[in-house]
Parts: sequence; C-alpha cells; structure tokens
Amino acid sequence: MRQQVLAALVIVVAAAGPVLAQDKRGLVWDNRPSIVFGEDFKIDIRGRLQLDWRRFDPEIDEDTFDFRTARVALKGDLSKHFDFEIERAINRDGKFDEWKDVFLNWTTFDAIRIKGGRFKMPFGLEQNTGATDVEFAYRSLGSSTIAPGRDRGVMAYGELSGNDLTYEFGVFDDDGDNGELKEPQFVEAGEDLKAVGPSYAGRVTVNLLKGLPVADKVKSMRFGVAYTSAGIPEGLNSLRGQSVWGTEDYFEPVYVKGRRQRLGAQFDWTPGPTGFKAEWMQSREERTGQSNRNEDLSDFIGTAFYASATWFVTGENKDENINPRKPLFRGGIGAIEIGARYDQLGFGSASTTGAAFTNPRSDHLVTNTDRVWTFGVNWMPNRWMRVITNAIHETFEDASRTPEPGTDAFWSGLIRLQVVF
Repeated sequence: MRQQVLAALVIVVAAAGPVLAQDKRGLVWDNRPSIVFGEDFKIDIRGRLQLDWRRFDPEIDEDTFDFRTARVALKGDLSKHFDFEIERAINRDGKFDEWKDVFLNWTTFDAIRIKGGRFKMPFGLEQNTGATDVEFAYRSLGSSTIAPGRDRGVMAYGELSGNDLTYEFGVFDDDGDNGELKEPQFVEAGEDLKAVGPSYAGRVTVNLLKGLPVADKVKSMRFGVAYTSAGIPEGLNSLRGQSVWGTEDYFEPVYVKGRRQRLGAQFDWTPGPTGFKAEWMQSREERTGQSNRNEDLSDFIGTAFYASATWFVTGENKDENINPRKPLFRGGIGAIEIGARYDQLGFGSASTTGAAFTNPRSDHLVTNTDRVWTFGVNWMPNRWMRVITNAIHETFEDASRTPEPGTDAFWSGLIRLQVVF
C-alpha cells in the first residue's frame, strides 16, 4: 500500500505542476518545483519513482511486483561558480536508505571543472547515463557489473574545442559500488575493506569526424575510451556474473589479490530521432599467490559488449531533452520509442591451457557467458511519466550454472511505471 500511495502522490504533483505559481522568487515550477532565492541561487526539488511488474518463463522468481526505485533529491546553483546535488534513496518501508549522489561542483570554466563528493566514476557510457534516460529498463550486464558506479572522490573534468573533446580524471576512495567487496572472512558487517583503493579513473571522448568532409548527421558520432585501476585484497573478492534479474550467480567469485584494471571503449550516435550506442569493456584482476601452493594464477578476466538501436517513431530529437512534441490530452498521444539491444558478459581466465575447472583457485577456469536480447517499447504521455515495456531473452553458455541448472535459456517480461520530476 505504501508504494501505491507514494506513486499516487508523485503523479498528483506532476499533474498539478503547471498550475503552480510562476513567481521569479520563492516556490516556482519550471518542469519541477524549485525554490529561487535570486538570479544565481536556486534549488530544485526532484523525485523519482519506479514500479515494475514482471513475468518469467521458466519461473525463476515468484515476485511479480518490484518496488524498484524511489529517490528524493535537491539540486541547484549556489552562485555562477558552484552547483550541488544531494540524492537519497527511499526503501520499501518509506524510510531513507542509502545515499546516491552527494557532491559539490566548481564550474567557472568550461575547460577545467572540479567535482568532489560521492558520484559516478568516469567509466561507462550507459552506467553514467541516468536511470530515467536509459532507453531500456535495465542497463546492460557489463554496465552494471564491470563499470564501477558511484564512489567518494574528487575529479577534474572539462570540455575543449566547443565540446569536441571532453575529459574526466579522478581519484576515489574505493572501487565503486558495483565492485564493492563483501567477503565476510575479511571484513566485519557494515565495514569497508581497508586494503581497497585508492582507485584511479579517467575517460576521454572525442568527436573525430567534426572537421571531415562528411554529412552533418555523421559528424555527431562520438567515440571514447576509459580506464580504471585499483588494489584489491586477498580473498573471494573478484567481480561476479549475475543474471539479468540478479536471482543467481552464473559465475561465482574467485580468489584474487593484486590490482583490478578496467579498459573500456564507447560509441554514441544520435542522428535526429534515432540513436545508436555500443560499448566494449574488460576487467582484469590479478591472482597473486592464490593457487593451492601459493603460486601466482593467471588473471581473472571479465569481458562485456553491447550494441543498441532506438527510434522515436513520433519524431522527437534524441540530441535534445526528450519531451513529447504532442503530450497526451494536449493534442497528441505523447512520445513513443522502440528499440533493441544485444549484450553479453562473460568470465574466464587468461590461461587457456590444460584442463579447465570451476574451482576458484584453478589457473584455467571454465568460462561462462550470459547473452541477452532486449526488445522495448517506451511511451511518454508527458515529460514527467514514462511506461517501459521490455521483452528479454537470456542464454547461458554453461547450462549447469544458470538460475535453473539444466536450463540454458529464459524469457522474461517487464512493464515499468516511471515518474520523474
């Protein structure tokens, strides 16, 4: 009941927004409620709610309803030189949960800016795209497993040549939420492993075709590379492979010690109402002295790839903030987007000689890969609401390591209600 009440309240606020006062100071509404103190001092009040209805074939999870996300945030400008964001999750019981983004941003110059606090590390195009802007209900396997996600740190970033070149370089406390280490034999409940980090991360994106004699639409293609490096302590602390729904591990963690490095490449092209994205990423984790005889093992490697194509059949431009050209009840049906994505994530060892085993101390590990097709239709009746419908087909390389051992392929479906202001 709490979830339904919260959803109703957010929908009412979104629907009532246009009738709120438009004063220059105080409480105003400009796409969302804001408190304006002056020309350069403004605080936006933001909220996000996601509710999922799910089906599985074969049945791997009986929970058909999922209270996916509820968040509240404050985001604003403190002057011409600084902005900030504070975002926190709300759990199923309606109580505050984990902190998300909490940072202060110095933005005086385009060429050099500084961000400090808790935010996403600069690795992964899709991981660094907000959940309400990703075209599919779930990020790809690599984006949610290999890409590190949020951490505490400080980052220098900027854009050069009119945004033709962007850079981000930061130092972080640990190695991101997605790489969080939880092995109980090395850490007490609720504590961090002290041997993790600091980690280093950087990303550069470039518009390589801007100055070439090619069509204008082609010139908007963007390419990027990223890299991270962090220390990882001894133990079952490697990355692990989970199915799309996170119900089971299809690749259990292995013993590691040394450094974890990530390398990534990205491609992004949004000509008009269509969009094309692709990423490749790989993680390498050292296993120093981790054999049964305390000898070094070959690196543990995770490799991921995805490619997606999307199209706003109602004509909205993907290079702009996506708002329906003709919202529902205002002369149209809203915005409709269709898309498809293929992604895969596999794990194995650098060594491929000799017999392969699943033992976490084996030098040659038996590989396993999850391959996923996602087909989606998104409907935005207005700028504050989106209904996402996805059909997902998941296939595993090793049928003995799946959510239902012996079955290597699964279909699932999802309908998500997303409300954002």
